[in-house]
Amino acid sequence: MILVDSNILIDAIEPHSPFHDWSSGQLMDAVEEGAFINPIVVGEIAPRFSAFPDLVEVLDGFALPVKDISLQVSWAAGRAHLAWIRNGGRRGSLLPDLLIGAHAIVEQASILTRDPRRFRTYFPELNLILPEQTDD
Repeated sequence: MILVDSNILIDAIEPHSPFHDWSSGQLMDAVEEGAFINPIVVGEIAPRFSAFPDLVEVLDGFALPVKDISLQVSWAAGRAHLAWIRNGGRRGSLLPDLLIGAHAIVEQASILTRDPRRFRTYFPELNLILPEQTDD
């Protein structure tokens, strides 16, 4: 299974993104392998749409199921967020990425993303699917 990060969907939606081709190709491959997204990813891409039906139409076109986030995922993200705060991080600024990372851990899924930095720091056991060159 593969959890698709919001930056991949944004690249696939935006034809002028420098990562459009890579992200679109990876997304198609991931869907064939059983990819999914979660409500956090939906919330992160939602501002790109002026109407909810437009968002739903695009998500339906990607054929990505939306998996709910369990209490176990929320707990794991909260523990990682506590580590972030204890290391000097600001409250709130990291929680969406931690929920995505924790969801992948609980589902035993890889993450398709272009931004590995936080995942590598707080979930080093995650398998990340990345472009060849990333800004760590």
